[in-house]
Amino acid sequence: MVAARTPNVTRTPSPSRRTPAAAKRAGGVRRTTRTSWETKLRPDMEARVVDDRGRGGRLLLPTPLLVAEAVASIPAGKVLTISQLREQLARRFRADSTCPLMTGMFATILAGVVVEDLGQHRKPRWPIWRLVRDDGTLHPKWPLGPLYRATLLRQEGVRLTHRNGHWAAMDTDQS
Repeated sequence: MVAARTPNVTRTPSPSRRTPAAAKRAGGVRRTTRTSWETKLRPDMEARVVDDRGRGGRLLLPTPLLVAEAVASIPAGKVLTISQLREQLARRFRADSTCPLMTGMFATILAGVVVEDLGQHRKPRWPIWRLVRDDGTLHPKWPLGPLYRATLLRQEGVRLTHRNGHWAAMDTDQS
């Protein structure tokens, strides 16, 4: 059984680490603030279908909340690969494909929002732990740690294994 641990949560942003000489040249000490994951959800964005110049056909440019809606529809005890998610979104908008770069970035943003929710002792908004890479592995660089996601998946009844040093869902053909 996997030991549960809470995800890494970033506390308040620390001031930038400049040498005194660099701070003097820059006109004083600047404090950097990190944009919250919540801000990156961009509710004002709208999905668009554009012509795909590279492959031909029509390409869906999703939004973070569109990806979140699709993730929210994944039932407990099931996993969905990023490619399956992209296919679902493309079918829904009558496009040939969905932008893989934007889908991956927005999935990372959702994981960050879930980390912020957990850090503030709120219920996670989306079950982002049910989204896996195409080979079934849990993305190791998401803000929500793979061990934590593996624990949640095991609690839901998903069978996991270790593959090439990463946690992986055994049955990724589920949708």
